[in-house]
Amino acid sequence: MNEIILDLNTRALINYLERSVNAIDGTTAKLLRRLSQEGVNKAKASTPKAESTLTNSIRAKQQSPSYHQVVAGVHYARYVEEGTGKGGWVPDQTMLDWMNVKGITPDNEDMSMEDLMYVIQKKIFNQGTPAQPFMKPALEHIKAKAPSLALTYFKSALEVKTK
Repeated sequence: MNEIILDLNTRALINYLERSVNAIDGTTAKLLRRLSQEGVNKAKASTPKAESTLTNSIRAKQQSPSYHQVVAGVHYARYVEEGTGKGGWVPDQTMLDWMNVKGITPDNEDMSMEDLMYVIQKKIFNQGTPAQPFMKPALEHIKAKAPSLALTYFKSALEVKTK
């Protein structure tokens, strides 16, 4: 042998790259769907269980194949996640609904539900509420799972096949 010929078949290379990009796009979408569902499951498991409204509002939301979100769809989710500082006043109906769900009633028969509600509202106003994170543990769970899941998904999608 007195020569080596390197002949690049550019059409075959372009076709291969196009197939690879499509495989990566599809695999990325599958990976993100899986990771967002992992996040939903962890967030739901981490929510305080005073009522299921918050838990049931957590879902995966896909904006595009490469953009997914885990969202808690109730207006008070941030207050549960981060807690509140002093000074916030809980609306009467929200407080009464919470008290009913929790089964909170006055110990003293001379005290009305409205009186008890005011006492609780005043305590929250003066002290705030503690943080009860549920999205942060979900984020940490996703960060921990992402590398191994990505390796699994992309390894199978980009497996080199010989003829």
